[in-house]
Amino acid sequence: MPSDNVDKYDVLILSADFGKGHHQVSAALQKVLSEERPHWDVAIHNYFKQTFPLLNGLFIFFYCQLIRWFPFIYDWYYRITDSKNPLSVWHRILSKIGSKKMLQLITHCSPRIIICTFPTPAGVISRLKEIGKIDISLAVVVTDVTSHSQWIHKTADRYFLAANAPVASFLEKGVLEEKIQITGIPIRPQFESPIPNPGFWLKHNLDPSIFTLLIMGGGRGMMPGVDKICKRLAAMTLPMQIIALTGSNKALAMKLKVIVRDSSIPIRVIDYVENIAPVMKGAHLLLSKAGGITVFEALAVKLPLLIYKPLPGHEMCNVRFLLENNAALKADNVSQAVKLIKKAVKDPALLRNISRAMGLLSRPSSAREVVKTIIDMVGNNNCGNPAETDSQTRKNLYA
Repeated sequence: MPSDNVDKYDVLILSADFGKGHHQVSAALQKVLSEERPHWDVAIHNYFKQTFPLLNGLFIFFYCQLIRWFPFIYDWYYRITDSKNPLSVWHRILSKIGSKKMLQLITHCSPRIIICTFPTPAGVISRLKEIGKIDISLAVVVTDVTSHSQWIHKTADRYFLAANAPVASFLEKGVLEEKIQITGIPIRPQFESPIPNPGFWLKHNLDPSIFTLLIMGGGRGMMPGVDKICKRLAAMTLPMQIIALTGSNKALAMKLKVIVRDSSIPIRVIDYVENIAPVMKGAHLLLSKAGGITVFEALAVKLPLLIYKPLPGHEMCNVRFLLENNAALKADNVSQAVKLIKKAVKDPALLRNISRAMGLLSRPSSAREVVKTIIDMVGNNNCGNPAETDSQTRKNLYA
């Protein structure tokens, strides 16, 4: 956060609100950077809010409607744009959108490094470097287990990837091996060494000793069919309890609270939990979509995942990664989900095997790994302590 009311940043993080994951990654990096370099000014900017302030909300609305009602269109777009060469005309057009306002922001803020947790601004910054408007290090943090072409840009200096799986495709698309670093997706520091919190169970009148199903539908609570799954489970006499996090989806919360009234098992409906790591650590099974952040948070605490109706495109990339490593279960409909939950309750060995497989993929210190490299990159730019570097000198770095 800028000091002395002067908008000069050491690190500028460009993100977006298309799903909560990109912002969560940005916030995790900001927190760790502030811990490791407390004298640095680290700022997060929403790329679309910065470049299209009046349209940002509209973009988010149409994205949510597209995902909810026409996922096949999103899947088609994802596949088509991935098949294009990173240097294609389409990608270069995307990289020009909003470039004037981005240049104004960078000129004003004079950051020492830019981190992009969303592909579109990464393309814009890369193009500004390519045409000589700025000279600054660009780090791209890929927030899914994917090698989609929109993440790949000519002048990016470093790519932080979630896993080894996409590396071959990055190399095929022209990225130099020395630019690639496998760190996992950056998650909050609270996942580095979480322990179950008995206070949470006590507060919500839950028994930490019995099977706990944790349901997370994403920050917007958009996972369909959760109410139907809970209704089916509520009618059974299983030795289990449910914690349902509904995010900002008030309609879903109301549906679940109706189910709670006649449920034969304990169900707790909660909108949001800030310190979620201890809750995940104490749960037995997570029912969720396959967003990159949720996946790597679950991996960090080795909480077995039951993926339900993943979104097309980026989430399917995460699903393939998990299933190929025997690190998750997958259900395509309500009946499959209920059947797998019942099986998990009755067969603890099933979840133990998944948890063991997840341990091989777990990267709880992912944000710290990325930050270590970011600090090295800034040091290699021969920039001094910001307190000792005057504004004009820093501006000259980007002339």
